Amino acid sequence: MSKRPQQPGHTHDSHAVSTRHGSRGTGGWPRGPRIGAGVALALAVVFAVGGMVRPDLVVPRAWRGTAPAVVARAASVAPASAPAVATAPEASPDAVSGIAMPPPAASVESASGRASFIARSGKLLERYAEAVTPVGGDAGLPCDSRSGPAMLRNGVLRASTRDDCLPAIAWSRALLPSAASGLGMSISARMMAASAASDGAATGTATPSSGIVAASVGGATPAAVGPAITAAHPRMILDAATLATLRQRAAANTAEWQALKATCDSYIGGTVEYPTGNAYPDKPNLGSGYQGEDYLPALLAEAMCYQVLRSTNATLAAIYGAKAVDILVKMSSPFGSGGQGTDPCTDSGYGIRFYGVGFGLGYDWLYELLSASQRTQVYSTANAWLTAWEQPNGCADFEYAHPQSNYFAGYFHAKAVIAIGTYGDNPSAPAEWDDWYGNQFTARVLPYYRLHLTGGGWPEGFANYATLGILNMSLPAREVKTATGVDLVRASTPYTYPTDNAAYLMHFTWPSRGYIDDRDTNRSSGTTPDPGTAPLGLFQQVFGEIQYWGAPNAAVFRQYLNEVSAATSGFSPAPPWLAFLENDPNAATAAVSSLPLSYLASGMDAVSARSDWTTAAVWMSFRAGPYVNNPAQGEEYYDQGSLALVRGATPLLLNATGWLVHEPSGSADESRVYDDNYGSFNGTPYLGNRQIYNVFYVRNMSGSTVLNAYGQDARTTEDNAVRTAVTAFEDGADYVYLRASHLEDMYRASGGSLGQGVTAWSREITYLRPGRFVVHDRTTASSASLDQYMAWHFPASPAKQATASGGARFDVTYNGTYAGAMTVVTPVNPLTTTLAMYPASSPTKAWQVQVRPATAAAGNQWLTVFDLSGSAGAAASASPVTINQGSVVGVRLASSDGVNVVINSAGTPDTPISGTIAYFVPAEAAHHLVTELAPFTGYSITTAAQGSGRVVTIAPGGTFTSSGKGVLDFYVTGTGAVQLTKPTYITLPISTIPVSDPTPYTPGG
Repeated sequence: MSKRPQQPGHTHDSHAVSTRHGSRGTGGWPRGPRIGAGVALALAVVFAVGGMVRPDLVVPRAWRGTAPAVVARAASVAPASAPAVATAPEASPDAVSGIAMPPPAASVESASGRASFIARSGKLLERYAEAVTPVGGDAGLPCDSRSGPAMLRNGVLRASTRDDCLPAIAWSRALLPSAASGLGMSISARMMAASAASDGAATGTATPSSGIVAASVGGATPAAVGPAITAAHPRMILDAATLATLRQRAAANTAEWQALKATCDSYIGGTVEYPTGNAYPDKPNLGSGYQGEDYLPALLAEAMCYQVLRSTNATLAAIYGAKAVDILVKMSSPFGSGGQGTDPCTDSGYGIRFYGVGFGLGYDWLYELLSASQRTQVYSTANAWLTAWEQPNGCADFEYAHPQSNYFAGYFHAKAVIAIGTYGDNPSAPAEWDDWYGNQFTARVLPYYRLHLTGGGWPEGFANYATLGILNMSLPAREVKTATGVDLVRASTPYTYPTDNAAYLMHFTWPSRGYIDDRDTNRSSGTTPDPGTAPLGLFQQVFGEIQYWGAPNAAVFRQYLNEVSAATSGFSPAPPWLAFLENDPNAATAAVSSLPLSYLASGMDAVSARSDWTTAAVWMSFRAGPYVNNPAQGEEYYDQGSLALVRGATPLLLNATGWLVHEPSGSADESRVYDDNYGSFNGTPYLGNRQIYNVFYVRNMSGSTVLNAYGQDARTTEDNAVRTAVTAFEDGADYVYLRASHLEDMYRASGGSLGQGVTAWSREITYLRPGRFVVHDRTTASSASLDQYMAWHFPASPAKQATASGGARFDVTYNGTYAGAMTVVTPVNPLTTTLAMYPASSPTKAWQVQVRPATAAAGNQWLTVFDLSGSAGAAASASPVTINQGSVVGVRLASSDGVNVVINSAGTPDTPISGTIAYFVPAEAAHHLVTELAPFTGYSITTAAQGSGRVVTIAPGGTFTSSGKGVLDFYVTGTGAVQLTKPTYITLPISTIPVSDPTPYTPGG
């Protein structure tokens, strides 16, 4: 059965969203509805999406008839705790398939263990064979150059060309579960060798073409054996140095210690319910909450109070320790067979983020307080959870198959702490630890996060899933360090994600400090403050981690955290145990103004830029990259190439999906966003078309009926060979220039019989500080007869007026404040339509302006200007520039504060302008920017009078040198002189105050 891009806790039909647990409670952790015993909560109803049906696992034709031999050979491979894989020359080729197989190794320890390993390895090998065998192919090599689709179905890549071999290797390695991680690494290494040899024979090279393969194979060779776990309990987080620091804070009675101790006290004297009991009793009693969400923070609070006080107040520490043990024992009660535990498979294994993490950390922090039987119960239940999660075709299969989602993050953290915490007692812990370190981390997470999340970010949105997701992908590095001494963050192939998020959070929060970039999933809370309000707990935990790792931006981030806390009145702080751990009340601060004014998170291809670091600054957010989140999870939305613009706390250009879930009617509009993204297409615009983003759309229409679903899709580097990327980014002080290319790769086929629909789209943005943006789009549709338009979304209905040059200007006033203006410069005389989004919304919170060319053409150039000036009168007048020579387009912006001219290439994106260009402008002083020239190249710039204006000519060869991204930034004076620095005009101030009876100067007086 396929999994819709699933929203945990939702019950979906095509029109409505019912109960949810994704809305935040205290601490930024998911908080569920409090429901009485016996009331069933409808969870995880699958929403089928076309093309997402999981194929049967079958042995490919090339291996049929030899599967038993293959399975037998697989069974002889050493388990995950074996030494590192042998190199390719040591392998022996399979007689039938020609694939180099791992050499035999030592026998499995027991007959039963061997039988289990044989069965499991056979299934895994079938998965691997499916992953690397061409569709319908009989080639001797696992992949060849035959044409055909390459699809990732529930995480299994079916490769169809030789170029697909390398992604297949990466994903087959990523998909092989723990019992065969050694097999996965070994066979993948041989696969790499075979593919490289094939490529080398064809091209004379053997260079991997897949970024993720290069990262996972070349940059971080997996180790089958985890490093030695040497620390005594508590071995994770609460090492001697950390405990000493925490005890000092407790002795100083810091505010965080007071909050933690009050939390610990609040459960003393109460009853801890089993998972099958009342999930939401009143304090001092404790229940599970939603799938363990209440257990975990209470358990870690009581255990931390115990550890902090055990050396100074043994009596009180014992009380807290006993309560923590009670929680741990109750929550680890076995499921089934008379136990009172919870089913690990509930909601596709959602609860592992609470139960699993609690099992591991609780076992470690309470080790000396647990009896032998209690330890056995905890690790046995923990093992059962991991087994359920990793079971092929099991309840969590779609989540386990991909290393990026809030589900996987919970599993990733849980497996780390279970393996480390129970190591030495749990017979399964050595294999679990080897698999986590060698497979889950080194072969899966490390290359994927280095490729797709360098620079930070969380592709599932920041309102609900980011806080816990980032924590679960960050804390394991610290836990490994304290348990083994191994530093994953500063390794030769570093895992920088735990420290990258500090810069991301500062740059992608609005200038007001109170609201964070609201792309992707934002769940309606039904209350205020609105979803998207910056959660303090996220900033607190990130601060603690970057301080632990010694990040150089810790001091400025601490100051930024303080400002976020003030702006949001401390909204959604971290759970008390985490706030006490991560917050240093004596931490140094540094001025936020010391930060750069722009940022590129290269993993997600996300760019932010601003005018300054004041709370009234102008700010932009932009993203253009492959889909990063688990495609079957679907919490990342479909807006690659989309721009958002804000001044202070006033938005001009919206991420409408985040804005619509605000109150009032947030839940109803959340349902409409969901239907737009995932509804069953029925020929109307608002079901399944993903048409709520600031991007380009191409539709196949018959009258008012849409014939094919349109919009973007969950298209990835690994399964779709997506090329979408920010290919240029440069901050030139007075400007920021960026270019996104191959945005067409993100689109579903929308043209039906008329072809793909979107066949080419690139977007350039030139930001002229402090508050103007020129957006240049080059688009091509597969047919001129298809409906083509740019969509832009605003927080209020814009007022339209025609411009003198044949454009259209839209002014937006939101809540009585002028937000800014959008001017369509080209196409000239555009056809525009303003729509309330959505028609059924009440009240309307977002308006969409659709811009179409007046004359149908397959290819179009679009110039759109956004001005975030504080008043309509201050906004610039935008008009097209007349081009005399060269394949370029341009816009002139004239306002009371000066004139700017921006020239962009009209040619092929990412190809520098060649030859001479010339354009006509009025004879006036102006700032000029010409983009997409050859980088670091000399040009001549001349001006010549022509009628009432002048012609500016730019030719290769000269003394004016372009920037590293091919930008020429220069000024033309009123007399036509060209210079690189802004002309300075000195105006002496003249007082208007009358002077009477001036007081004579008296020395010393």
